[in-house]
Amino acid sequence: MRLVFFIASFLFTVIFYAQQPLTIKFKKESMATKAVFDNIEMKLIVMDKFGNITQIEIRNFKLFIKEKSATKEFESFSNNLTQDMLTHLNKLKKSTKLFFTNIYVEEHEHLEKLPDVIEIWFPVCK
Repeated sequence: MRLVFFIASFLFTVIFYAQQPLTIKFKKESMATKAVFDNIEMKLIVMDKFGNITQIEIRNFKLFIKEKSATKEFESFSNNLTQDMLTHLNKLKKSTKLFFTNIYVEEHEHLEKLPDVIEIWFPVCK
C-alpha cells in the first residue's frame, strides 16, 4: 500500500511539474555600446561592441564643462557639438574636463541610453 502511494505521488509530481510552461525571454542585442568624443570633427561617435565605428545617430546628449569656479551645462540634439559649446570651449585658456551624459541613440525605433563619457579638452596652443 505504501509502495503504491509512493509511486502515485511520484508520478503525480512528475506530471504536475512537467505541465509547467517554461518562459524563455530574449533581449535584443544592441549594436551601440559606447560613445567616443572625436575632437577633430567636434562630435560624438557611436561604437559597437567590437570597437568599430557605426552609423547610428545620437539623438541627444548633455555636456558639462568643469571649470575652477563653476560647471557649465549645454545640451545638443545631434552628434555634433552646438555653436554655444564650441565658442565656450574656444574661450578656455587651460585644459578642462568634459562630461558627456544622458547620451541617447535611436536603434530599432527605440531610444537607448549609452554610458557617460569623460574627456579632457586641451585648448589650441598659440
